[in-house]
Amino acid sequence: MRNMLGRGLGVVAITALAAGIGAGSAKAHHSDWGLPLVGGLVGGAGLTALYYHSQQQHQQSAAPAQAVQPVYVAPAATIPAAAPAVPSATTIEDQLNVLDQLAAKGYITPAQYQARRQALLDQL
Repeated sequence: MRNMLGRGLGVVAITALAAGIGAGSAKAHHSDWGLPLVGGLVGGAGLTALYYHSQQQHQQSAAPAQAVQPVYVAPAATIPAAAPAVPSATTIEDQLNVLDQLAAKGYITPAQYQARRQALLDQL
């Protein structure tokens, strides 16, 4: 890889000298448009060489990965359903209070109020 980088830099340097970019004596019609081009080529070649070199070292140093075996887990045991709880007096009292508020604000009719109130009281 180092030889390839050296050859590439040598070719770029020879091309630059042949084109007269590096020569300070060429004053007629001289412009600096080629300097960024050559700098980009040299920098790009160097970065590419570094990247491939680091990838090659990484591949050589990495140990062959062992296959990971899946771990099987038994499904959780089902919990039997609990018997329905008998509503406590406080929850029925809270429901009656809500029912009273609904009736007072006119959201339910007096017949609906009486039917729901009787159903709640039957739960006691």
